[in-house]
Amino acid sequence: MKKKIKVLRIITRLNIGGPAIHTVLLNAKLDSEKYESFLVAGRIESHESDMSYFADKYNIKPIYVSNMSRELRPSQDWHAFWEIYKIIRKVKPDIIHTHTAKAGVLGRLAAFIANVPIIIHTFHGNVFKGYFGKAKTNFFIFMEKLLSLVSTRIIVICKKQKQELLDLKIASIKKIKVVPLGFEFKNFLPTHEDKGLFRVQFNIPKEARLIGIIGRLASIKNHVLFLDIAEIISKKYGNIYFPIIGDGELRNKLKEEIKCRKIEEHVFITGFIKNLKPVYADMDLVLLTSHNEGTPVAIIEAMACGKIVISTNVGGIEDFIDNRKNGFYFNKNELKPFVKEIEKWLNHERDYKSIKEKAKERIKKIFSAQRLINDIENIYSELIERRRYS
Repeated sequence: MKKKIKVLRIITRLNIGGPAIHTVLLNAKLDSEKYESFLVAGRIESHESDMSYFADKYNIKPIYVSNMSRELRPSQDWHAFWEIYKIIRKVKPDIIHTHTAKAGVLGRLAAFIANVPIIIHTFHGNVFKGYFGKAKTNFFIFMEKLLSLVSTRIIVICKKQKQELLDLKIASIKKIKVVPLGFEFKNFLPTHEDKGLFRVQFNIPKEARLIGIIGRLASIKNHVLFLDIAEIISKKYGNIYFPIIGDGELRNKLKEEIKCRKIEEHVFITGFIKNLKPVYADMDLVLLTSHNEGTPVAIIEAMACGKIVISTNVGGIEDFIDNRKNGFYFNKNELKPFVKEIEKWLNHERDYKSIKEKAKERIKKIFSAQRLINDIENIYSELIERRRYS
C-alpha cells in the first residue's frame, strides 16, 4: 500500500469568514486515498463568533493551540510557536500549509526549523493596508519578505493580491500562485422553505425592501459608509430596512451611531446568524463597504443566490464582478455612486433581472469546491514530484 502524503494545515483561528471555510473544505475534501490531513487552529477572541461548528459538520477535529490568537502578544506567541513545533515533530508532515497572518508566521518558522520539505502559505487577505500605522506595516512587510524565503509556494486568492505582493517585492512571480476560493453551494443556497423566515424573525413587513451588509463588525469593514447610505435612502424612501448581519468589537459603537443618527427604525444589528439561508432568501441587495478585503465571501454567496451586490472595489472584486453586468463596484468611500445606484434599482427593479442571472452563472463557474480541491492537489503533486527528482 502506497504511503499517504501528510498535510498539516495551520490557521490562526476558526472564526467566521472565508479562511475557516477554506481550510475545513481542504481538510475534508482532499483525496483521502492519497492524503492524510491534519488541522491546527488557535483560539478565537472573546468578541469573535466561533465557526468550529463548520469543522464539526465535516467531522474535522482540529488540534487546538491554546496560545495562538490574532492579536500580537509576544509571550503567548513564543509559547504558541513551540506548541506548533511539537505538533510538527509528532505528526512529521510532508507538507505544511499555513493560512492567515499569525499562523503564517509561526507555522512557517516552526516548519523551517523542523525541516519540513514543503512549506506553503495562503494569503486570504493582508495587513498591508488599512490595519496599522506605517512603522508596524513596514515591519510586517519585512517579515513577509523573510518568510517568503523559506516558503516553497505562496498562494493568493485573487489577481490583485498577487500584484500587491509583487509590488511590495515580497516574493518572486515564479513562487506565487493564484487559487480562488471554493464553496459547496448547498451550504448557503436558500430553498422555498427559507423564504420569509428572516422577515418574521425581525418583524419586517412582507412588502418592505431589504438592503443588508454581512460580515464581522470591525473597522476594516467600514460600516460607517453603510450607515451613511442607509441614512440618505431611509429618509427619502419609506419602506426599506437595512439589517447589519454579524458581530464583533464595534457592535456597541455602531448601535450608538445608529441611535445618534435617529435611523433605528430602519437600521438594526442582528448579531451573528449561523444559518444564512433565510437571510439570502429575503435580502434584495447586499452591500460591501470595506476598506480592504481578500475575496469577500458574503458577496460571493449573495451573487450565487441571485442577489444584486454593490461593493467597494477591494481585494478580488474585479476578478468576478463584471461591473454593471453581474454586479456593481465603486471606489472606496464614494457615497454618491452607492446612493445613485440604489435609487436607480428602487425605481427600475425589473431592469436588473439579467444582472441577477449573470451573477449566479459567474459565481458557480469560478468558485466551486471541486475546482479548489483540484487546484490545490495539482500544486501539492507538482511540488512533491519536483522534490522527488531534485
